[in-house]
Amino acid sequence: MQKIIFLFISSMVFSQNVGINNVTPSATLDIISSGSTNATKALRVSNSTPTEIFTIQNDGNVGINSPLAASNTAQLNINSGALTKSVLKLENLSNTKDKTISSGVSYNQFSNLVVDNNGNVFKQFDIRTTNAAASIFDGSYTATSAAATLTNLSGGNVIRFQILTPEFTLGTGDVVYADITWTRNAGFVVSNYGYDNSSATVNPMTITGVGTNNLTFDFLNGTDLIFSVNLTGSVGAGSNMGTLNYSITGSGATSVPFNVYYSFKSR
Repeated sequence: MQKIIFLFISSMVFSQNVGINNVTPSATLDIISSGSTNATKALRVSNSTPTEIFTIQNDGNVGINSPLAASNTAQLNINSGALTKSVLKLENLSNTKDKTISSGVSYNQFSNLVVDNNGNVFKQFDIRTTNAAASIFDGSYTATSAAATLTNLSGGNVIRFQILTPEFTLGTGDVVYADITWTRNAGFVVSNYGYDNSSATVNPMTITGVGTNNLTFDFLNGTDLIFSVNLTGSVGAGSNMGTLNYSITGSGATSVPFNVYYSFKSR
């Protein structure tokens, strides 16, 4: 015997919206669940195993490969299932060098995300967020014999940045890494540094000017890299008091590219 079943759903026919537990749906799919706590679920998706792979609890918490309410204590809970599998992958991200997003993103005030031993994610308190005027100057630069500005200075500034010369253009074919801090009262301080030559020949380097406003990565032979401060204005808090500059000197390359990483200017 053949059976013909006619099913009419008024909300689909007339409004093109579908309601579940909802006779007046206001969206294409409008669901009203039966609870409001983590004791029940609004949505559950399972694969053919069947293993529950996606969960929305009625308290609003979401689980991916995390079906148990006892585990889903955060707004979004993800279980990668294996230590050999990444839990999150993000592609085509903007960065602090290129700054490709024109609005809505602050490249100057930001904090690192950190994870505790239980997998909870939160922001680390960061010096870049302690003042509304804090800023960074990450990027790629090219030093020549003419001094150029790395960043402007104002009263109360604490400045720190890391540099790396990615090409063998300093000295007689050397690369340099350094972690540098500057303040008006202490001058330049180099907390860590390293260098190497592109050949087996060692070209000794010394750092001169620590504690002053003129810092030089001084090679025995070839091109030297210089950071200098030019104080031109008031030194009061918030006042424009000059610039932090970079340049090269010596008998080697006429231009030296370098990158600035992890920079901050406290105000």
